[in-house]
Amino acid sequence: MLIAGAGLPGLALAAALGRSGLSVTLADRHPVGVVDERAWDTRIYAISPGNAAFLGTLGAWQALPEDRIAPVETMRVEGDRGAVLRFDAYDLGESALAWIVEERALRNALVPRVLEAGVRIVAPAAFGSLAWSPDAGTLALADGRSVRARLVVGADGVRSWVRAAAGWVAEPRPYRQTAVVANFACERPHGGCARQWFRPDGGILAWLPMPGDTISIVWSAPEALAGELMALDMGALAERVADAGRRALGALTCVTPAAAFPLGYLRLPAVVAHRLALVGDAAHGVHPLAGQGVNLGFGDAQTLASVLAGRAPVADAGAPILLERYARRRAAPVLAMQAVTDGLASLFGSRAPGVARLRNLGLAAVSKLPALRLALARPALH
Repeated sequence: MLIAGAGLPGLALAAALGRSGLSVTLADRHPVGVVDERAWDTRIYAISPGNAAFLGTLGAWQALPEDRIAPVETMRVEGDRGAVLRFDAYDLGESALAWIVEERALRNALVPRVLEAGVRIVAPAAFGSLAWSPDAGTLALADGRSVRARLVVGADGVRSWVRAAAGWVAEPRPYRQTAVVANFACERPHGGCARQWFRPDGGILAWLPMPGDTISIVWSAPEALAGELMALDMGALAERVADAGRRALGALTCVTPAAAFPLGYLRLPAVVAHRLALVGDAAHGVHPLAGQGVNLGFGDAQTLASVLAGRAPVADAGAPILLERYARRRAAPVLAMQAVTDGLASLFGSRAPGVARLRNLGLAAVSKLPALRLALARPALH
């Protein structure tokens, strides 16, 4: 089979399928290899306990350097009128709500697992065209080579070339927000607490604990504000971020240049077709307010790998019955997470009269109902 796209979900899927005995080719337009991780990476992910366990089955989680991982032990969410909701790992029976890990560290842990699993890597390779026959899909590369497989998996991101080449017209719906991300050293210890503020302008600011007295921030800001933030020098940005977070950790010092990513929502009518399956951001796009984008992608990889590993007596990895099984198992978890993230982004972005008071009352009410807090947190954990 062929996996087109070597992002984190694509790498995890390749390692899992290779370990199950399938013949796997991983193709990407960029080099696939271990990268330098001495400097902090601005691309930070909150890995759920369930996906940490999945990565552990691949041997990748154990390979992460301990000094590049930080547990989220508590989470404090504040509404735009002061209502506060708190989650605690201890109350949920977990050692951590999530684990904060850099993209670079995850990639460096996964690439060797892919190689150990015997996966053939074709990269860097420009994609040329994608063609289908009754029993296979064929990816033609710009240099004249081609890869033929019974199943093609599109794992190449929210603006997926594979998806477009298969004839699916799908554009993310813009949130009209841009995520501004950067890392900061803190004056005071963060104590393993992730903090999130829903802001009066409809934006969302998150502080994520990193190793030592360091945090990563994701500021989902209205486009005009994001432009202002990106124009600031590192010192001025640190002051702006500290003030926006009410100096909860004292003074901040910016330790990485800021980066910006436009935000959008993507829901497809289907994630499988003839000889094709989509995983990760190629299959769905969510608002980053809950940090679940990469977790959904790892969930896709784990589910598809499980379906294909247990395919007997069906020999054909691209058989419709298997693809339908994958799509069915992923439909409810993805829809639920998209409903929550999109709903919260829309609710706290609304300027309609009276909505601000109601949403903060709702946030305060949830904080007083432990069973409801558990029901909200459990899907994100696993």
